[in-house]
Amino acid sequence: MPPRPGHPRPLILCTHLALVAFAAASARVGAEPTPGPAPEPSSERRTVGAIERGLLDAGFENVTVLPGGGIQIAYENRRFRRSIDALAIARAAAGEPILVGERRWGLIAAAIEPPERDHPGTFRVLYPSDAEFPATPVGPVRAPTFAHARFDIGAIVDYRVGRIFDPLQVRAELEPRLVLNPWPGARVRLGVLVPLRQDFPTSELQPDLDRVRPGRASVDQFGWIPGLSLVSFSGGFFGDNRWGVSAGAARPFHGGDWLIDLQADRTGFLAFAEDGALYSPLDRTSGFAGLTWRPPVADVAVRMRAGQFLYGDRGVDLEVKRTFADMDLAYFVQRTDGVDLFGVRLDLPVPPMTRSTGSWLSVQPAPRFAMDFRDQDLDQGRFVDGVASREEFLRQLSRTSLADGEARYRARTGAPGATPSRVPRATSDNWVSFSGMTGFVNTPWAGVISDRALEAGFASIPRAWAYDHRGTSENQLFSTTLGFLPRIETAMRWSRIRGYHSFQEIVPDSRLVDIDRMASARLALLTPREGRPGLAVGIEDARGQRRFHSTYAVTGLPFTLAGIHARIAAGYGFRILDATRRVLDGAFGAAELAPWRWLRAQIEYDTEKWNAGLGLSPWAGLRLRAALLNAESLSLGAGWSLTL
Repeated sequence: MPPRPGHPRPLILCTHLALVAFAAASARVGAEPTPGPAPEPSSERRTVGAIERGLLDAGFENVTVLPGGGIQIAYENRRFRRSIDALAIARAAAGEPILVGERRWGLIAAAIEPPERDHPGTFRVLYPSDAEFPATPVGPVRAPTFAHARFDIGAIVDYRVGRIFDPLQVRAELEPRLVLNPWPGARVRLGVLVPLRQDFPTSELQPDLDRVRPGRASVDQFGWIPGLSLVSFSGGFFGDNRWGVSAGAARPFHGGDWLIDLQADRTGFLAFAEDGALYSPLDRTSGFAGLTWRPPVADVAVRMRAGQFLYGDRGVDLEVKRTFADMDLAYFVQRTDGVDLFGVRLDLPVPPMTRSTGSWLSVQPAPRFAMDFRDQDLDQGRFVDGVASREEFLRQLSRTSLADGEARYRARTGAPGATPSRVPRATSDNWVSFSGMTGFVNTPWAGVISDRALEAGFASIPRAWAYDHRGTSENQLFSTTLGFLPRIETAMRWSRIRGYHSFQEIVPDSRLVDIDRMASARLALLTPREGRPGLAVGIEDARGQRRFHSTYAVTGLPFTLAGIHARIAAGYGFRILDATRRVLDGAFGAAELAPWRWLRAQIEYDTEKWNAGLGLSPWAGLRLRAALLNAESLSLGAGWSLTL
């Protein structure tokens, strides 16, 4: 169960965004070994029994094999993290071109026809809501999930920062839950919440946080109206002290490139306090109408939802999400009742990467851990959590998602094309400056960090040249930088003003250290290459108080000088938006020499002063940085980089 959307979490959010790196590393350690190329299929067709045995041995459930017209192979994949891997295993088991149906909770979710090794076509995806959906196989189902129960051990971890006398509050709970699939399309969840640590104060909305109490206890039902839509219904206790009913309908188009999604909820309050159960009738109506578009770029989804949120406020939610293998990262903005909110949503896989299947009861950690981070601690902009999601039911079953894993599919089936390397490359473009964006010391570069590259970093700016409370307080900078798309770099940064306590002029006993959060982005209009300059535009500290703001354009050129890699950059910081303070205000420039892959030296003018920098990358993605600001004050930093 994902935690409640939280509060501003500047310092710890940096740590949790670094969980992205942990999840990616865990996936590499815990994943099943990628098999070598499958042997060429023999001229003799494989029997139904041989294909069934191959799928069952691979750990598939709800298996049906029926040669002939329509879907020839149907299965449910609860063992492997990615649908593309299951598809490759099914193709290898069949030994010939196939049309397969993937089941979810015993219900056919989509029919997929993969491209063949000698044909560079695309994946063809059809849904039961499509008029031309093929016939589904009839016959016995082998290894039915209806006879297999799952006992997941989940967790809720939440925290709040920003309280004057209690700057950090932590809530940690275990949620063991029994998950059943009693009939096609149905999911039954029965859970219990066990507090491990509880710093949150009780409130009218959460009066039972410090007690062992029921977790989710609900029934979800999915189904298809042929030729029309996917529908869902949920009833029961959804967690977060909400009970009630929810219904929805979704229609995918053009192989999942578009998805129309509608949902309506009617819920009431339910808590299990010390004095007994507290409840209200079904007195709140919420819901949304949404549209999702998957552009033909990586595995990206752009979703817009408009509707009424849980506590009666109305507005819109815009989300841009990218899936990196089996990890989802999304940036979102909301406008509700005149309030603007933004934040990050993470959905991380939990090891083991290859799940247990086939037994009557499997006990293992919950497969995923989701969390939301919002820039303000408000109740606005929240939909009902814990109900059936049509979007989640169709996860990874679009032609865009499958195409993103095509190289992996072809490698597994022995076709040309290898799985892309996941080893990070220490290129000049990937070196992050103290600002939290790629560049030099404080100034930006004309390119962007490599696609899928991630770096979590820290830097210390001495008091003499701190941008906030200069002369009195050191600035400690925590950042995460991500190549969200091939030409787009994004970053989140938290600036801790060491030694200064917020509101200390009003409340002398304040324990809250002042922390500023900022979001940054850069777009490469022209990618820099040797012999050709690049051009990029960017913005730093785009929202909030803009205490570390910059809006700029920069050009740069990489080149080789006497066998030594080098680059130069020049740009200008513009005054476009109102800001409390500007980091780049006017002309700036920088130069760098990299005699070896692991060493680089830099000099720059950052619109205010001259700086000299030195960077080292000794091993395993570790980055060490040192700089002399104004050629007099030492500043140090470090980071860890990897490719998702």
